[in-house]
Amino acid sequence: MTDRPCHCLLCHPAEGGDAAWDERDGRIARDVTAHDWHAMGVLGDDAPADWGYSIGLWHTLRSPEVSVFGLPARTALHVVNAAGTAVRDGAPLARDQRRADVLDGREVIVRSVHSSWYRDFFGAGIDFYQRPPMPVTQLFWPDKTGRFPWDDGVDEYCRASQPLLWVPKKESDGPWTEL
Repeated sequence: MTDRPCHCLLCHPAEGGDAAWDERDGRIARDVTAHDWHAMGVLGDDAPADWGYSIGLWHTLRSPEVSVFGLPARTALHVVNAAGTAVRDGAPLARDQRRADVLDGREVIVRSVHSSWYRDFFGAGIDFYQRPPMPVTQLFWPDKTGRFPWDDGVDEYCRASQPLLWVPKKESDGPWTEL
């Protein structure tokens, strides 16, 4: 937990007292109020892969939001919800942490997302929080041999489908930077 303020639509409605929410923002706000967070799935039609992320973990639990790339959107939502449940149950996310409680017993590694990527991948989160930065982490999953995207000999899909978002965007290259 931290004392950093929350500037979301629930804590700071738009001027005039009532937030001018569109349908998506209203749905997100209802989910955050009822379930502590909203899980957002994104189909990677123009990207190398699908991804998913949370909105509301910061508001409700003062935990960084969580994201996962390269898994089918439905699976990504499952992982985001499992991570949110783990945080709510007292297992906070920490940078460089290895966890086996969010992806069917497979180990994932937690990394902080550099804020230069936020507008590319977390637009609905920025809209909900009304301004960046909100803290975001990325969960990396291994290939079938246990290698992560940065390891030598990793499966090509595992490497290509998970952008290394802890690296500032201006220092990155590849298909994720071209979106």
